[in-house]
Amino acid sequence: MRSLFARWMAAAAAVALLTCGAAGAQESRSPRTPNGRADLSGIWRSASNRFLNDLAAGASEVALTPWAAALYKERLASNGKGRPSERCLPRGVPGVMLAREQPWKIVQTPGAVIILFHESLHFRQIFTDGRAFPADSAPSWFGYSVGRWDGETLVAETVGLNEETWLDERGHPHSDALRVTERFRRPTPGAMDVDITIDDPKAYAKPWTVTVRFERVAGDALGEEVCAIRPAA
Repeated sequence: MRSLFARWMAAAAAVALLTCGAAGAQESRSPRTPNGRADLSGIWRSASNRFLNDLAAGASEVALTPWAAALYKERLASNGKGRPSERCLPRGVPGVMLAREQPWKIVQTPGAVIILFHESLHFRQIFTDGRAFPADSAPSWFGYSVGRWDGETLVAETVGLNEETWLDERGHPHSDALRVTERFRRPTPGAMDVDITIDDPKAYAKPWTVTVRFERVAGDALGEEVCAIRPAA
């Protein structure tokens, strides 16, 4: 028979393993809001510039319509000259979120998710109060976004994006029919994955989706950057 001391040591080890396991599970569990939703709050940045440079890089198939293919070819030939960011104009959705050097901050409330951008002090609103898209609204740089919760995932849909924006720096185009659907998931406290679906029947033969990884940035204060074009000498 094992001694009393040996049995005590075995029991202590079992308790330690259980405690460590519980602590590890707690540390890897993403935070929650008071109402039990996944808490996406914090400052985030893209894990790399891969999708900023070419949003279609992670898609299985991207088939452009003839006019979109011609415009894309033209932008490729000019090395992306004239892209919005080159002219201090907003990158639009989803481009504004994709630059690793340009972090952004989520402020989550019961009725809306607000995204504040380091780049040029832009902001974006995703309404989660159950509203529908407005019947008629003027196209804008970031469009109009409504969201809903699907379990642990925030699903945001954006329409009304003006045609001045590019999907990426490479020059993937879109039309006024563009609908962007984003699915925000926070698998761990330090990471967030966003599935981005591009649905634009005027520019692409069928919808396509990529998944972009974002990293949590330490701290809660977002800096600012103002873009300015120097006048010609």
